[in-house]
Amino acid sequence: MKSEINGQSGREHFGLQKMALAGIIAVGSALRLWDLDRTSFWYDEAVSWSQSKGSLAELIALVAADNYPPLHNLLLWLTMPIIGDSETALRLPSAIAGILSIWLVYELGRLVFTRNTGLLAAAILAISPFNIWYSTEARMYALFAMAGLAFLIALVRTLQGDRLPWPILAAVFGALFLYSHIYAAFSIAGIGMLMLLWQVRSVRAQSLSWQDATTRTFAAFCAACVLFLPWLAILAMRAKDVVNNGFWIAYPDWPFLKIMMRDMAGSETLFLALAAAALLLLIPTRKQSTKTYADRRAAALLAAFAIAPFVIAYGLSIALRPILFDRYLIAAWPVLILLASVGACRLLPKLGPITLLAAVVLLTIQPLRFTLLQKIRPEWREISSIYLTERKNIDALYLYKGFSAPALDYYLRDKAALQPLAKPEDLSANNLPPEVWLLFAHASLSEMSELQEQMPSQFRETGRWRSFGWGESGLTLLRFGAESGD
Repeated sequence: MKSEINGQSGREHFGLQKMALAGIIAVGSALRLWDLDRTSFWYDEAVSWSQSKGSLAELIALVAADNYPPLHNLLLWLTMPIIGDSETALRLPSAIAGILSIWLVYELGRLVFTRNTGLLAAAILAISPFNIWYSTEARMYALFAMAGLAFLIALVRTLQGDRLPWPILAAVFGALFLYSHIYAAFSIAGIGMLMLLWQVRSVRAQSLSWQDATTRTFAAFCAACVLFLPWLAILAMRAKDVVNNGFWIAYPDWPFLKIMMRDMAGSETLFLALAAAALLLLIPTRKQSTKTYADRRAAALLAAFAIAPFVIAYGLSIALRPILFDRYLIAAWPVLILLASVGACRLLPKLGPITLLAAVVLLTIQPLRFTLLQKIRPEWREISSIYLTERKNIDALYLYKGFSAPALDYYLRDKAALQPLAKPEDLSANNLPPEVWLLFAHASLSEMSELQEQMPSQFRETGRWRSFGWGESGLTLLRFGAESGD
């Protein structure tokens, strides 16, 4: 009788957990799908569109000349013919990836730790402004995070002794993870070093065998790396170019790191609290000693996956060129949240999860509200609309700097001829019509003045508009008209 009551109680508890997970996913979905086109496309999103709208061969060639792998572009290339290329349609794959990440972090927590730990991590990720923002952007970041979680789940299932198809899935998801962003290589390096150490120990103990789950896990990991080899050479050349010519990211001094922590967690306090809770995993407990050998190794894999990108990127930034940036760490973020959830449950099994979730909600309310209602991207939509409304058909439009052309192309849609200017002197080399428009994208005030000085003396400014954009100029649109002679 008692066992029947316990069984019924367990089923009820499991049912409540499933309802809680469904509620968490519903909230996370609403936060990611709501008002997807609230903000304008910015430069990077327009680049994704521009690289993905042509043929497959053109896509590969364009992405190969950039600094990241092609997985997200391939996804857009597949979806655009079906759902179109509106702002909502192009951002929808990222939103879906962000929603799936909530479920996947729960599954990962359930596999390695407990269902309650997975629920806590899923709840925190669901309301994370950092994950929400990049789940509403037509770039690879949400896909990158989702692929990393899928890879870890398949790897853990293989490590825990599950056979086919999990080793195959680990190899496939690992390759997809690597093809989603260059920072995947850092997480791969972290878990690779750990698994290589395990293999060395197995060789010394003469226990290396395909029947061993650790060996199968290592083989799946190696297969993922082999599948990425065709693109690795391309990224190696791009990395050499970054080292030689520099990158746009600032040096990771303490003020920069504080801003990065605030952007990721919503506040420095919350980031440090999550990091401290994650470190509690290092404290041995009696309950930990009862966990299986595979579970302890799985927890170590998760820690290596989450920590390695921070450490490697920071080291390379100090030694070579700054490359450490918050959004590149988005795949590590859900795993760090999971580890922090484990630490909170371990410190105070009953009060720890409630305390951590309450602290997250309290410290996240304002950043979440800002992300959903106020945070904006460079307003290319508005500035393009102004030009299309005010221009004449024969007017010339010059863009400085030309690297931003994809964003303008997206909103103009062949309704006007765009002429990029690489340097101010290029303006005076053109035969100008009576009406000329200049659009400054992320330029300095001195660059603006220098370019205006290149205008022929008979031209006078007849209009000025400004919308949000980075740099002193923002996105500033100027109209010039030639004065008629006597």
